[in-house]
Amino acid sequence: MIHDNVLSLVGATPLVRIARINPNPAVTLAAKVEMRNPGGSIKDRVALAMIEAAERSGELVPGRIVIEATSGNTGIGLAMVCAVKGYRLKLLMPASASQERKRIMRAYGAEIVLTPGNLGTDGAIEEAYRLAREEPETYVLMDQFNNPASIDAHYAGTAEEIYAGTDGAVTHVVVALGTSGTAMGLVKKLKELNAAVKVVAVEPHPGHKIQGLKNMQESYPPGIFDKKALDAIVSVEDEDAFAMARRLAREEGLFVGMSGGAAMAAAAGLAASLERGTVVAILPDGGERYLSTSLFAVPEKKGVALRSVGASEPVYLDPAGAAPGLFTFGPPLAAPGDLDGWRRVVTLDVLRRALARDGARPTLAVGLADLDDSSLQAARAAGLACREFAARAREHVASLAASLGVAEALFPLAGEALDEALAMTRKLMGKGLAYEKLRSVYFDVARDKAYGRLLGRDLDKLALGKTVDLLAYAKDNPHDFTLLKRVSLKDLKAGDALATPWGNVRPSWFLQMAAAAAKALPAVTVALTDEDKAFPHLENLRAIWAVGAGLSPAAWLVGGRVSAREGGEAAPADLAACLDLGVHPLAVRAWLLSVGYKKPLSVSPEALRMWEKNRNRVQELAANLGLVPKGRGAVSAQVEAEAGDLAEALRFAVDDDLSLFQFWPKLFAFCRFANGLLSTGALTGPDAVRCAAALGDADAVLGLLDAAALPLARSDWPQEASRLVISREAARQARDFARADALRVEIEALGYRVEDAADGARLFPRR
Repeated sequence: MIHDNVLSLVGATPLVRIARINPNPAVTLAAKVEMRNPGGSIKDRVALAMIEAAERSGELVPGRIVIEATSGNTGIGLAMVCAVKGYRLKLLMPASASQERKRIMRAYGAEIVLTPGNLGTDGAIEEAYRLAREEPETYVLMDQFNNPASIDAHYAGTAEEIYAGTDGAVTHVVVALGTSGTAMGLVKKLKELNAAVKVVAVEPHPGHKIQGLKNMQESYPPGIFDKKALDAIVSVEDEDAFAMARRLAREEGLFVGMSGGAAMAAAAGLAASLERGTVVAILPDGGERYLSTSLFAVPEKKGVALRSVGASEPVYLDPAGAAPGLFTFGPPLAAPGDLDGWRRVVTLDVLRRALARDGARPTLAVGLADLDDSSLQAARAAGLACREFAARAREHVASLAASLGVAEALFPLAGEALDEALAMTRKLMGKGLAYEKLRSVYFDVARDKAYGRLLGRDLDKLALGKTVDLLAYAKDNPHDFTLLKRVSLKDLKAGDALATPWGNVRPSWFLQMAAAAAKALPAVTVALTDEDKAFPHLENLRAIWAVGAGLSPAAWLVGGRVSAREGGEAAPADLAACLDLGVHPLAVRAWLLSVGYKKPLSVSPEALRMWEKNRNRVQELAANLGLVPKGRGAVSAQVEAEAGDLAEALRFAVDDDLSLFQFWPKLFAFCRFANGLLSTGALTGPDAVRCAAALGDADAVLGLLDAAALPLARSDWPQEASRLVISREAARQARDFARADALRVEIEALGYRVEDAADGARLFPRR
């Protein structure tokens, strides 16, 4: 049989016997599994009944918008029905509703308006009633709380199915109180079929956390609710409901939601008190709608979860911890625009910002190798001494970092950590892990029993020549790597050599990075590299740090490489070429963060220009929000909900292994929302302040906003600057441009710059 559409699948849900949880073998305990409805919950029945009733009455016709207040399941049912029938749907719901429900409704095409979570469904009801009252020609309110169709759906469906499914043997039906239509429909029909059948309702205690249930004393009682019609109303504790939901999954294979757990907890208690009978509990929906809640959460450590190589479980960085040290390798001093290097730096800068936001005191150190071959060759080509070249190069790298929004980072030079390098070498030799041969010092890989475990490498299967040039060094074992290498005559002549008991040497790149980190950081908590420097780089660093410095990072991260996109314009080769395209440095930062750090990143002029536009949207919104007069009053429920969702989405993305790519759609949706209010003049001063604060809080982690490009609100203009701007505007009006230019100079002398816009002059702090 081919169904015309999914709506014909609504109803006819199965009854399932409960065996292991049933406390009384003399009583049959069964569950009515409503998640088998096509939309996933019992409210599919109600949604279809209400829509069809509105169609029959002539109230709902093409072109009108269906509107409803919901905490989730009714909204999903309506979204599914409206999708099939082609009606537009607007849902009002509390911000506290689960993320899964919101996503499902949006997937069906519904428009969602969030109301304050602390007001629960009542806040959504108030807003829905207001809209329906003020715009009756636009909206058709379903009003499940007063709609007889809510009762009829269960009178004609659920109740008859239970009675028929038990062959009339049902003695008790247990149902959780939501909109109460289920309870009322069951009472009405089952009493007609057999007056002895008892319907027991489950009501949570005041202040409960069970989504989908109502405590009738702390909320608007539904108009269709008749307390006297029920045989009994029992209360259930939150934790009893949650525990039963978990037991149903673990012991009966039924993955259900919070209210299903509440209903079954009450049903099991009832079954235990009976001598005989058949008890049916209504399980309204599935547990997957609560995965963003704590219902099925295993107690976890708090903080950012990083997926480290060499670890089967995520590594959590608790902001309540001491002082996390974050380390990565910087760009080569001979090629300071290396995009792989800057991607690593910007990624760890986001982690540093996130940890600092939550109260930690992180330090980001970017190691710079100034004693490697490429740096020495660049210094000699520039006619500079090694130290002078390194100092200038570090200054340039720090300047580039600042332009990319990396303001709080250390850039230790390996040449300034020679004492640490030699100390680590002595320790390794003292422990028998290093040896000298022909005036070079090598790490003895075979003596380190942990070597290879971090990245899962088997030493016996390693290809030779992966660590060093075998022809240039004489080692006891081809797998050993260099700590201190004997200098060349060219090095010796230039004075680029370190005199040691083992000879004139230079530290290897590995030892340079290990020493730079040890000097800059009291502890290395996170070390980040990319695929090109994963092996042997991380294994060698681990080996040096573990014994030589007593450092043991909690997380070792490996990111993807930056590569040129094929086709189109020639891809920029480095950071300077990216900036030559005319994009803002912070747009380059946004592009570097555009995909997960573990994924490859394609560079192209098109991608950079796209992220220039994306960042400009955020920058312009921040600027325009700052120009709205502050005013007085409360923040609207809609703005508060959107701001809260923005913060929640960012925290989720960052905590999930720095997965910022999950956050970008939410950020841009927030910009559209705020810009929509701005364009219609509907954004009040308090709402603008709240939106600006939400954007600022997000940017404290993202680092995309150019503060110097944000205009000052007129209320914040210094008195003298304000006087000069007003005088300048008067001069411009009089076409006295010489006077206007002179006043501009005076304004700049005060530390500000002025720009002319359609809405008047704007004042900015000078860069």
